[in-house]
Amino acid sequence: MNRIFLFVSVLLACLPFLHSAADGNISMPVCPESFSCPGLGQLRYPFYNVTDRQCGLISLNCTSKEIQFGGLLYEFVGKFDFDNDSDHISDNIIIIYNRTFEQLVNNKSCEALMYNFASPSPSPLLYSVSIFPTITLFKCTKNLTYPQQNEPYFKKHNYNSYNSCKHHTFYYNYFNGTIPSDLPHTCQVVYLPAKLSSRPGLDEIDIFSLISPVTGIVFKLSDSCRECRKKGGQCETTKDRLKVHCFDVKKVKPDGEQAPTTNTVITGSVFILMLCFVIFITWRHCKSNPFSYVSSKNKSRNLEDISFSCGVSVFSYEELEDATQNFDPSHELGDGGFGAVYYGKLHDGRKVAVKKLHEHTYNRVHQFRNEVEILTKL
Repeated sequence: MNRIFLFVSVLLACLPFLHSAADGNISMPVCPESFSCPGLGQLRYPFYNVTDRQCGLISLNCTSKEIQFGGLLYEFVGKFDFDNDSDHISDNIIIIYNRTFEQLVNNKSCEALMYNFASPSPSPLLYSVSIFPTITLFKCTKNLTYPQQNEPYFKKHNYNSYNSCKHHTFYYNYFNGTIPSDLPHTCQVVYLPAKLSSRPGLDEIDIFSLISPVTGIVFKLSDSCRECRKKGGQCETTKDRLKVHCFDVKKVKPDGEQAPTTNTVITGSVFILMLCFVIFITWRHCKSNPFSYVSSKNKSRNLEDISFSCGVSVFSYEELEDATQNFDPSHELGDGGFGAVYYGKLHDGRKVAVKKLHEHTYNRVHQFRNEVEILTKL
C-alpha cells in the first residue's frame, strides 16, 4: 500500500510538467468567427470580449457594456455592420453613448466643445477609426489682433459663431463640413458627434442643439490586415510597430514562434512520465539499499563522521584495516546480527575486536551506536 501511495505521489508531482507541456499547444486558442454580446448580438473581428482571451484588436466589455475609445469609456447601445462587396469582410459600426459628454452638452459647457472625437487610431497600421454623423467646428483663439480677420472670413463662408467661451470663438455650419484650404492659422479643427438633421428640435444657430451624446464609430481594417483576414489569419504589428504581421491562430503563438505540434506534446508527455517512473524506481531502490552504490570502504568511512558522544576512542578506517590485515577472513571471530567481528592488533600492541557492518545495513547505524554505548558501560 505504501508503495502505491509513493508512486501516486511521484506521479502527482510530475503533473505540473505535463500540464506545462500541454499548455504549449493551447497558448493561442482557435479564435471563433463571432461571439455573442448582450445588446449587440453577434460581433466579429476586430472586436473581442475582455473576459475571453484576446482574439481581436478592440476589446468590448460585454458585462458592463463598455468600450474604450480615445482614452474614455463609452457605453455601447447598438451596432450594425455592412459587407464590402469585394472581399465580404464586414466593417463594424458601434453606436456609443457618453454620459459625461451629455451632461456637458446639457449644461452648455465650453468643455463639451473641446471634446475632439477625431482621435487617431492607436494602431493605424491595423485599422482606422471614424465617427458619424459629425459636425465640424473651427476653434479659434481670441486675441486683439485676429478677431477682425476671423469674423469676416467665416461669415463670408456662411458659418455661425459661438462667442460665449472665455478663450475661444467657435465657428460652424451643420451642412458644410468642408475644411477651407486657407483656414486662419489661429483656428483648429474639432469634430463632434452631431444629431441627424431629420430629428425634431434641431436649431442650426444653437451649437449645443446640434451636438449629440450618441454617435456611431466605424472601425475599418487596413488593407494589410484585411488581406490577412482573407487568408484566415490574425494581424498584429511587429514589436517595432512599423509592419503588420499576419499569423495563423491555429498554429502560431502570439509572439510569432511556432507552437509545438500534437505529436511533439505527446512525445514530451510520454518522456516526462517515463522520467517520473525511473525517478520513482530509483528512489525506492535507494530507500531499500541507501548506499548500495557506495563501496564498503566508503560506507565505513562515513561512520567516522558520526559523533557518538560516548567517550570512547575513535579509530580511522585505515588503522582498523591495518589492524585486521585488510579484514582478512582468517581473522574473523564470528558473525553478529548485522556485522562480522574480526581479531586485530593496533600499532601500539593493543589487541582489539573490530566489528564491520554487513552490506546494505547502513540504515541500522543507530543500532550499532546503541551497542557501543552499552559496551562502554560494562
